[in-house]
Amino acid sequence: RRRVEAALAQAKDEAQAASRAKSAFLANTSHEIRTPLNGLLGLGRLAQQPDISDAQRREYVNQMMDSAEGLSGLISDILDLSKIEAGRLTLETQPFSLRELLSSIQLA
Repeated sequence: RRRVEAALAQAKDEAQAASRAKSAFLANTSHEIRTPLNGLLGLGRLAQQPDISDAQRREYVNQMMDSAEGLSGLISDILDLSKIEAGRLTLETQPFSLRELLSSIQLA
């Protein structure tokens, strides 16, 4: 009986720790999503201003694209994580150059 109670207490502690970790992840993810989204909205408003040059408008659009690509990558990562947790992520094998990979890491 004591072993069962100890196992239940341990399972409860682990579940609470997992819940705290998930809450922290969601709080961080919320911030990570809002930051580029607010940038997109702000840059979109700036790009709509009638009194800016075409060059400035293009720059705003380029910055919007950068933010959108970052946001898209983040959302893809979140969706992949949910697939991993559900056991539904399928991996694709692709050839790559280890030399190029290591070089890109070194340059980063």
